[in-house]
Amino acid sequence: MAVSSIRVLTLLTALLIAGCAVDPVIEPESTHGRIVCDTYLILDMCVRDLIGDGTTDMVYFTDTNEIFMYQQGRKSAVAEVMPFHRCAVPLGEDMQKTTNRILLRGQLSLTEELAITRDLMLNYMAAKPEIDACNDRFDALEDKPETPEEEFFMGDPDEWGDA
Repeated sequence: MAVSSIRVLTLLTALLIAGCAVDPVIEPESTHGRIVCDTYLILDMCVRDLIGDGTTDMVYFTDTNEIFMYQQGRKSAVAEVMPFHRCAVPLGEDMQKTTNRILLRGQLSLTEELAITRDLMLNYMAAKPEIDACNDRFDALEDKPETPEEEFFMGDPDEWGDA
């Protein structure tokens, strides 16, 4: 096994253990849906079911209250709740299933919680290149210096000559 593979495996194991060591922070249920917050993969995030159908409608960061994943077909509904992260994406099929399981937090065994953390990690690692590329595009635009627009100066019409 290569040294870099061992480092990655060690890091992932540490993240998995750290994710399990944190007591879940479960906010009170809203009128219709449910919000479940916790620390996953070093990120503090929440999953939210807006209408109480057991399906995650949005996933957001707790530090910025920005949606970074949303249920396909529900973009306008979740946009009414809070703003989107600049690189927000629809939940893929696997991630939708995983986040739906998080909503059942109080009913899960330790084995199921570990499986959720593993699935989140795998989905995150698969999506990371696309997310990094998106953030890099925005960072490049923010770092680009503004260039003043050139004025189009035509001069005094009396000075125009026939050349």
